[in-house]
Amino acid sequence: MKFFIIIIYLASFLKADIVTMDISPYFSKIKGGYYNAGVDNIIINDISNATSSINMAMYYLTNKHITMALIKAHQRGVDIKVYTDDRKISSKRYNSLISQGIKVNCDTNPKALMHNKFLIIDKKILWVSSANYTVYSFYRNYDNFLRVIDRRVISYYSKKFKLLYNHSPKKLKPYNSKNIEVYFSPDTNFENKIVSLINSSKSSIKFLAFAFTNLKISQALIDAKSRGVEVEGVFDESQNRFQKFSQYKRLKDNGLDVKFDKNRFKLHSKVFIIDENIVVMGSYNFTKKANIINDENSMVIKDRDIAKAYLKRFYEIFR
Repeated sequence: MKFFIIIIYLASFLKADIVTMDISPYFSKIKGGYYNAGVDNIIINDISNATSSINMAMYYLTNKHITMALIKAHQRGVDIKVYTDDRKISSKRYNSLISQGIKVNCDTNPKALMHNKFLIIDKKILWVSSANYTVYSFYRNYDNFLRVIDRRVISYYSKKFKLLYNHSPKKLKPYNSKNIEVYFSPDTNFENKIVSLINSSKSSIKFLAFAFTNLKISQALIDAKSRGVEVEGVFDESQNRFQKFSQYKRLKDNGLDVKFDKNRFKLHSKVFIIDENIVVMGSYNFTKKANIINDENSMVIKDRDIAKAYLKRFYEIFR
């Protein structure tokens, strides 16, 4: 996959931090008013240009403008399917979709979360994020998004959506290419992949964590520091200051440079940046449930320019 860096402007003055032929990273806009030049504008533009199909797996939806864009797409004949969590299907925005005749389905496991956050448009555009499609996710929380144009990756996500929507027990093996890897949990033990990446790190690890209770991942970080790797991380304070099993104190006590975020809302990202070249992102919190029971999706991107955009965001939060 050959990458060319370009800078483009989309949707009311918002730009991708780095745009390549295939992958464009975006980040939530945490200053200014709601519905004002955020990433949701670009997503709405993509939905508004849809001509054939939209498949969305989304834990939570409260953004009224995305909801309306989906309804308008349905009214002009676009085939729309939505898959969500059983706890959220009765919420206001999903009810709005259902009332307009849009097909909305949910998981059937009350002990697990359908925690995915991805959107497929016309089998040509894929959005993957840490963010639910809420107002706060775009304008108050620290969240991150990837807009992907890659036929093989989108085909892989489309297969998974079909399995989820139809409640199929079939599991997918990870998708692997030179620059992109995709993992669905609990199909794959993604904890092992994260630990392997940390164990292979040579110089630096940066991370952003909403929920972080995983002992194996925290031990791998401690081991990385002991062999001279620079490790820096930011935890969401609301999820970790008083959480009994949070790994914040353990990492801090072992001398790692970790801190709480200063955003009075949420640090909702789930990100690793390794050796300024690899980015791990998606819906997967660093917890046992994310690994073995919840429906999650994660991407591993091997590209220095994408990593550069994520590092810029990391230091905005870490400062």
